[in-house]
Amino acid sequence: MKTMKKYIKTAFFCSMYWLIVQLNIANLGTRIPDKYFRQKHIIFKSFNFEKHGKFWNKWFYVRKWKHKILDGHQLNRNIYDQRHLMTINSDEIEKMIIETKRAELIHWISILPVIIFNKGPRLVKYINIFYAMIANVPIIIVQRYNRPRLTQLLRILKRRGERHD
Repeated sequence: MKTMKKYIKTAFFCSMYWLIVQLNIANLGTRIPDKYFRQKHIIFKSFNFEKHGKFWNKWFYVRKWKHKILDGHQLNRNIYDQRHLMTINSDEIEKMIIETKRAELIHWISILPVIIFNKGPRLVKYINIFYAMIANVPIIIVQRYNRPRLTQLLRILKRRGERHD
C-alpha cells in the first residue's frame, strides 16, 4: 500500500511539473518577436531527406492524424489561432510559417526539462522521457511537414502577383 501511495504521489508531482513547465515554456515562446522567425535559421530549414515534407507523411502518415492534435490556442490564448485564417493571402501564409517555426522551437525546448528526472528512479525516468517525446515529437513532425508546403504556397502567391509588403 505504501508503494502504491508513493507511485500516486510521484505521478501527481510529475504531472504538475510538466503542466507548469510546458505552459510556461509556451507562454514565453509566444513572446519571442516574429522577426526572429523571419530570419533563416538552420533548425527550421527543410533538409534534403525531408523532401519538402513528403518524408514525414511517407513514414509517419501525418495527414491521417495531424487534425487530431489539440490546437495550442485552446490552452493558451497567446498562441496563434489557425481557425481565424479566413483568406489565403501572403500575409496570412507568412504568419502561419512563422507560427510553425515558433511551435517547433517551443516543442523542442519542452523536451529539455526531462533532464530533471535523470537522477530519479529508473521507472520514473523512463515514463517521463516517454511522456516528453509523445507530447512533443508529433507536433514537431507536423510543423516540419506543414512548413515546406506553406512556403511553396507563399512562393506561388507571390509569383502570381500578390506582394507581401
